[in-house]
Amino acid sequence: MVLRELTVKDLYIVHSKGGVVQIISAAQKGLEEHEVQGKIRSSTEAFLAKKVIVCEGATEVGFLRGFDDYQIENEKDPFSFHGVALLDAKGASKVKALAKAFKSLCYDVSVLADGDAEKQFSTADAAELVALGIPTYVWSDKLSLEERAFQDLPWDDVLASVTLAQDELVYPVYDQVRSQLLENLDKDIGSWTESPKLRSAIGVTAKNSGWFKDTTRGDLWFKAICPAFQDAAFGKKNLALELSKLWEWSERV
Repeated sequence: MVLRELTVKDLYIVHSKGGVVQIISAAQKGLEEHEVQGKIRSSTEAFLAKKVIVCEGATEVGFLRGFDDYQIENEKDPFSFHGVALLDAKGASKVKALAKAFKSLCYDVSVLADGDAEKQFSTADAAELVALGIPTYVWSDKLSLEERAFQDLPWDDVLASVTLAQDELVYPVYDQVRSQLLENLDKDIGSWTESPKLRSAIGVTAKNSGWFKDTTRGDLWFKAICPAFQDAAFGKKNLALELSKLWEWSERV
């Protein structure tokens, strides 16, 4: 509440690392381009953290919350223990500016973003952030989170995801996937047979129809597919590898 009422002229960020205290004015020269004032009002909680993960959208925030709960259940310390805040950038086009703003104020920053919106968050944008010391985790093959997940997950977890979308989130899953697949499809989801084409159709449908497009649904989705993280083969896939690297970053002092 207090932070939202402050102007940048009132705000100083204090970092203490390795016995060295650093005090930065949010109004100091050179920060104008980062529009810190607006970010104080839209992203207040992140200013009170030590580390910030800039997530492209609410799906990623929810997915990481589910991942955090899963790690806690497996006797890991949570994001909060490491001073990590999850920040919803509310779109790929806003990711770079948010990450650079927090980095300019000397926060530890990383990014989790989709690879499917080159015009909004490009390969060059990701490289620029990495060059600034901001680890950037982007799904391979220029895919969204949904598309990457449905390529990588064991088939049982794909079906669990589709069942969640149909039964709990009440989407007309059969009609949506069939219109994307353009082939005959059994109305009984449990009888669907794995194929690259069906995996792709489910991923595109989940993205375009917004099955998991908010924090709560992203969290529920992760909880539905968390058994996959006990699968050794899945552990070598891009989805699992990027999440593992992000978790390792969060644990660093």
